Amino acid sequence: MANVSLVNVEKTYSNGFRAVKRFNLEIRDGEFIIFVGPSGCGKSTTMRMIAGLEEISSGELWIDGQLANFLEPGQRQLSMVFQNYALYPYMSVYENMAFGLRVHKVDRSEIDRKVRETARLLQIDHLLDRRPSALSGGQKQRVAIGSVLVREPKLLLMDEPLSNLDAKLRSQMRVELAKIHERFSSTIVYVTHDQVEAMTLADRIVVMREGEIQQIASPNEIYNNPINQFVAGFIGSPSMNFLPVRSGVENGNYFLQAGKSRLLISDLLAKRIKDQSGLGKELVLGIRPEDLHLQKEEKTSADRIEKEKLGRGQNRGTLQMKVMVREGLGAEVLLHGEIEGENACVKLDPSCETRPGEMISLYPDMTKIKLFDAQTGDNLLYMNLKNEKR
Repeated sequence: MANVSLVNVEKTYSNGFRAVKRFNLEIRDGEFIIFVGPSGCGKSTTMRMIAGLEEISSGELWIDGQLANFLEPGQRQLSMVFQNYALYPYMSVYENMAFGLRVHKVDRSEIDRKVRETARLLQIDHLLDRRPSALSGGQKQRVAIGSVLVREPKLLLMDEPLSNLDAKLRSQMRVELAKIHERFSSTIVYVTHDQVEAMTLADRIVVMREGEIQQIASPNEIYNNPINQFVAGFIGSPSMNFLPVRSGVENGNYFLQAGKSRLLISDLLAKRIKDQSGLGKELVLGIRPEDLHLQKEEKTSADRIEKEKLGRGQNRGTLQMKVMVREGLGAEVLLHGEIEGENACVKLDPSCETRPGEMISLYPDMTKIKLFDAQTGDNLLYMNLKNEKR
């Protein structure tokens, strides 16, 4: 296990392109950190600098209190798993796993013990005599992981290790990776563009964009308390709905105006908007698909009271959505369409019978909405609970 510290790390190429800018991160011993972001955001470049495969242009990299900028990769006591598995095709599974230990002249009996013990933990002990060509994608990935675990590295780097697998196998391997981290308590730095992997595996997520850190936080905080509109839209599937709105006040009632639709907001929410100088400005309303609810007739007073208690009652206002596509997913239904001319998606109970072409009324859970500055993209309701903002 290892502590890793990146201090003002930057990567600038000879043509002047800055791939990584002012990267600051403390990785704790035994932590599972995931770098996530769109292609070209600098996440793999950052990992390669940690590995020693890419030169650091400026800044400092510390591994367990030792400055590592100029250490060769072999001196950093780390191992790396690539997306293409990096297995020797002419060697058996056993030989692939033992190769690194043999290079370092580890005693033969110790090699055998480590290989068999690791293979048993990864449930590939019955495959030790096979060659890679006889293995499935998931088995190859476990062999690749086993090949680095037998060396007991302080730090394990994984660069999109699941991207070559099909959807079902990716799901299975996510579970396996979580088990591996639990068993070995390794410090893991993991790169992916798949936000599902980030949400399900990470202790903390580092969201990157154009070489810069946008937010560092736990999956739960990233999802519920995004620092800006980019993070809010990147994390979550289906992604967050965005709707241009204008905040205002009339007859003492504060509201958000979205085209012809008006949503009333609480005095407390209005105060938070005013504190951020957002009242009267053009904003962007963010609401996740599961936080939009189908407007139904209130059959009893209890129905009305329950809605109002949740801050979602009819008196708050509704949004009209023209349904264009219906996706039945068994446990839920996704309706895709337009709200005030903007693309939107709502996640509903499978009992919903709405079909394409229909107009529906939706009321948002006003306790779950996000409001972003239309110019900067900053979340006006962001709560800096852990001083994670960069």
